[in-house]
Amino acid sequence: MPHCSVRLARAVLLLAFALPCVSVLAQSAPAAPPYADRIRHCHHLAAIEPAQGLVAAQALLADGGLPVEARAMATLCLGVAQLSSGQGEAAEQTATQALALLDDPGLPAELRINGHNRIAPLVARTGRPDLALELVQASLSEAMRTKNAPEQLNALITIAHLRGNDFDDPEGALPFFEQALALDRKLGMPDTPQNITLRHDLAVTLAQIGKLEKASVLFDEVDAAAAKFPDMQGIRNRVGIHRAETARNEGDLQRAEALFRSVIERAREMGDASAEAGATDGLARVLLAKGQAEAAKPYAERALALAEDARMPSGHRSSLYLMADVATALGDTNAAAEYASRARELDRANSRDQTARQLARLQAEAERDLQPEQVVARQAAARNRTLRDLGLAALAIIALVSLALLVRTRRQKHRLAELSTIDPLTGLANRRAADGALQALTADGRRAALLLLDVDAFKSINDRFGHDIGDAALVEVARCLREACDAGDVVARWGGEEFLVARGDTSRMAAFALAEHLRRQIERLRVDDGRGGTLPLTVSTGVSSLPVFPGDAPRWQDAIRVADRALYVAKRAGRNAWAGVWGLEAGNGVDVYSVLDNPTHALQQGWIEIGGNRPMDWSQVRPKATGGTRGGGGPVRQETVKRP
Repeated sequence: MPHCSVRLARAVLLLAFALPCVSVLAQSAPAAPPYADRIRHCHHLAAIEPAQGLVAAQALLADGGLPVEARAMATLCLGVAQLSSGQGEAAEQTATQALALLDDPGLPAELRINGHNRIAPLVARTGRPDLALELVQASLSEAMRTKNAPEQLNALITIAHLRGNDFDDPEGALPFFEQALALDRKLGMPDTPQNITLRHDLAVTLAQIGKLEKASVLFDEVDAAAAKFPDMQGIRNRVGIHRAETARNEGDLQRAEALFRSVIERAREMGDASAEAGATDGLARVLLAKGQAEAAKPYAERALALAEDARMPSGHRSSLYLMADVATALGDTNAAAEYASRARELDRANSRDQTARQLARLQAEAERDLQPEQVVARQAAARNRTLRDLGLAALAIIALVSLALLVRTRRQKHRLAELSTIDPLTGLANRRAADGALQALTADGRRAALLLLDVDAFKSINDRFGHDIGDAALVEVARCLREACDAGDVVARWGGEEFLVARGDTSRMAAFALAEHLRRQIERLRVDDGRGGTLPLTVSTGVSSLPVFPGDAPRWQDAIRVADRALYVAKRAGRNAWAGVWGLEAGNGVDVYSVLDNPTHALQQGWIEIGGNRPMDWSQVRPKATGGTRGGGGPVRQETVKRP
């Protein structure tokens, strides 16, 4: 999915949550009807008009007569409005206050659980996604137990947001969004701000995972439905950003720039910080693509400031990477390295925070389970068992020795097998392991993307700085690929300075976006050159579909050959580039060598689509190999293949 849209999906986490949830709570809360209506309206404003939501929440909280449950929901409304308007630090404090109100012993258990479902997204956005997930899972369990369909709907939406945004798992979020939409339609509701927002967030998720056609249909549906509601300009801003991103990906930079500027203007008027952040980020990238790095810089700085103020962790990281790209374009390599380093540190800090929270929970559980009196009782019982156990121990020793020898032998065999599949320098899978992984990747019949990455000018690095620096460069590239790829991706050292990345169930646009993402990540790397300086690294990448044509047998060797051909084009385009070939239905039955020999002809015939991060010459004839391709996929034919 386009970078800005991914970031925006995270930035508007609370949009779908606030609207559908409040009406249910307001109906079930014992607050007086005037409070219920005002709270419902407050949450409605907080999600789509944050500045007005702040005023409404503050007015509610100024009323000293609010009961506890109403005060909790008014406090939550304040937190939503603060977060949507970019006041991340204040929202964090407000979330803590709302949690404390919900834990009031006088609050009925059902209302407490319902309130936890409402507050979960706010808790997640302020740095505690694990606690948020616990809260909403408990809420869903209660809704299932009581067969409360509206509460099930709210919980499904909230879990989907947590999976997609805070745990960076859009594939995991998709089934929850789809279940929520199916349930909403089963309830037979007409168009409302609630279900329009749900459809918007489902569209964002579809776009994130590369299902762009389905996403575009839903975005158009959302825009038409939202036009019926004058106060849903927030949603329309986000649809505008999607359209701008689509124009940018299609290469229509002028239209993309105009759309982004229009959204920025509307978002500023509305006080919609999340939409402004997303559109500003997108505009900076458009200007960068047009070669206007100086013009892009203030917009990139603005996007970074908005992300920092609003406490958007993923937006903060992506804005730092954007600043690194701008600095690179301006020739300031030191600043680029500093921004990239800060972004990677945020990734590491997030991982450390999650680990610390997990350890804290484990420690608490241990303290509960190991009370002093329990320890004494266990020690006494152990002494009583000692004499009895001694008699059995002698008999067990022989069995244990035999078992230990067996386990040791099996471990040694397992370790040997493991070592035979791991590259000793980089720790990645080697070619042997990658062979098996590629076969497994397409076992479900779905198409995958295969990328070959070659470190640029690697021989020169070895010649100028020595093989130890060359090895360090390979290790750094391997680490970068491992961190930049998804957990289910195949990442391997293919040989020498070449690496392989493969991703299952992938579209053409998603594959090409992955190639650009990896190119940018590696472009930001710096390696100590051993002489007091740093050595920049870049890669050239070839992309192919696997199988090459839909419906073909998944012969990964053919995909390697096609990726290698694209890699040659990327190298000829000046390095630090990617080129891709994606087989189409019209190419079914076409010999893959017809593509290798003449990609331009294959494109004209409609057999393939091609892509690249810059204009490239696909007519260059690759020198014929005598023993095999760069990737070792088998010998390349010398003769020209007759085309059908």
